[in-house]
Amino acid sequence: MRKALCVLFAAALAMVAFLGSSSAASPSQTVIDVSVPATTQDVSALALSCPGGSLCVWPVADGSSSRCRWSSADPDWQGGDVRCSWSGSRAVQASYNNGTSASYAGVCMYPAANYGGNTAYYLNQGQAASGFPGVRIRSHKWVRTYAGCF
Repeated sequence: MRKALCVLFAAALAMVAFLGSSSAASPSQTVIDVSVPATTQDVSALALSCPGGSLCVWPVADGSSSRCRWSSADPDWQGGDVRCSWSGSRAVQASYNNGTSASYAGVCMYPAANYGGNTAYYLNQGQAASGFPGVRIRSHKWVRTYAGCF
């Protein structure tokens, strides 16, 4: 019995060590996956129109106005090549990652310029998310995996 408990304990420690090493975020950094499973997603019902290969965001949950869109990473939505005029004063309420590159699984969105802040919001390629209540986004980048946010 004692030997079995020791083996079980060692296996649990190994699993915890493995899980800990697979996370790229530090304890003070959080990645929130806002992806909606494809089986329940209805982009047309949300009126989220976004050209292929782009990330689109809106300050309204139904995507009816003020769309901002990018086809590449942007370290500063307020001062970069593509400027999202409302991003400094309004929260993102809907987003659609209509990326098409096989090199990337998703996009990470950050509350600070230069991919900064303690929280990143991850959205799978081909997925939409409505309801970012109170979250202002300032930068984004495409990533190969969820762990690539930090």
